[in-house]
Amino acid sequence: MTASMLALTSAAVAFVALLLAVAWLLWHGRDVPVWLECVATLLLAVFTLICCVLLMLPLLRLLEMAIMLWILLAG
Repeated sequence: MTASMLALTSAAVAFVALLLAVAWLLWHGRDVPVWLECVATLLLAVFTLICCVLLMLPLLRLLEMAIMLWILLAG
C-alpha cells in the first residue's frame, strides 16, 4: 500500500470513528464538545485534500505530457 493510500484510509477510519462518537452523543441527548466538532471538521478537510491530490496526479501528468509534446512539435 502506498503512503497516500495509507493516509487516505487512516483519515477515513478516524473520521468515521468521530462521526460515530458524535452520533452516540447526540443519540443520548448530550452536547457535542466543540473540540470534537473541530477535529471531525479537520479530518474531513484532510480526507478531501488527500482525495483531490490522488485524483489530480494523473491529470497533472497528462498535462505535463501535452505541454512537452506541444514544445517538441512547435519547436
